[in-house]
Amino acid sequence: MRRRPMDLFRACRAPSLLCVAIAIACGEDDGREAESSFTSVGTSVSTTLSGTSDGTDDDGDSTGAASTGSADAETTGGTDDGVDPTEATTTGEPEFFMLADPLIGGTMGTQVGGEFSDAGWTVTANADRIFWDVPRLVEGSVEFTVTNMTIANLPLADHEIFGMYEGGHGMEHPIGYNPEYRNNNYKTMIRIYGQQEVERVGQQKIMWGMCPDGAPGYHEDGPCTCASQFFEEPFGGDGNWDGSPQRLRVEWADGFTRYLRNDQVVLEIDWSTSGLSFAPQELYVSIGTPRPEDVDSASMPIGAVFSDVVIEGTTGPEATCG
Repeated sequence: MRRRPMDLFRACRAPSLLCVAIAIACGEDDGREAESSFTSVGTSVSTTLSGTSDGTDDDGDSTGAASTGSADAETTGGTDDGVDPTEATTTGEPEFFMLADPLIGGTMGTQVGGEFSDAGWTVTANADRIFWDVPRLVEGSVEFTVTNMTIANLPLADHEIFGMYEGGHGMEHPIGYNPEYRNNNYKTMIRIYGQQEVERVGQQKIMWGMCPDGAPGYHEDGPCTCASQFFEEPFGGDGNWDGSPQRLRVEWADGFTRYLRNDQVVLEIDWSTSGLSFAPQELYVSIGTPRPEDVDSASMPIGAVFSDVVIEGTTGPEATCG
């Protein structure tokens, strides 16, 4: 089992939980070693997508699983055992959660554009994205593989390929860009700089924001009003993208956030002295963001292929201001 630079769940936060390591493998065998994850002896929620299903419960509501490939923002499907992966408890005793979505022929999230194939989900337009409504993971990680991304399909200044955000407080989805995502209380984003950003071509930026302001989950004008707040956006890293499979990962725990590329730490953010926790009311994770809908200099890398998404972590209580 390969080692990671940050072993998020080496020790449980709550003394009543006993953690043990398990190995998982998602999607087709691409030669990588099985990813390691951790679960608690007690309550856990874990689901892996294989194939597609019809995706509605008895009331006709979406259960948040496999899309049939429609370009409309529609969630269909569910796991074969009827478990909704988003319905893990987020109060009381911490729970381990894991979602593995290979993006082969469909998704457990909600698709907004793009096309599925046996290789994964291919970007076909600048504002394509997939998003997942998951439990509130106060510690966790998200990782995925991107293939066929080169400087040639990074023609603009900004190419945001990943985001996390507050999606609760009655927000409509897909989330809008301004102000809901742009000024979001828990805005997280990975940006790949493109050809128009001539001094930074191919480099990466991670944004990490925490503002426990509560409803509506974003601020209309001006900065966060909570006295306790945090935001940083470092950039750097190898600017070479040659189209080969790249495994990207964002992980957060114990007051640190790290962005990794192929198991190597690229950027790190220290928020350990902020006194804050990463704890929105409802956590959403996305490949792609809504920014290209409003900003001409932003786009997903058209032609890039995303696959093997793994979201995992430990739940906790919602953060409050004051």
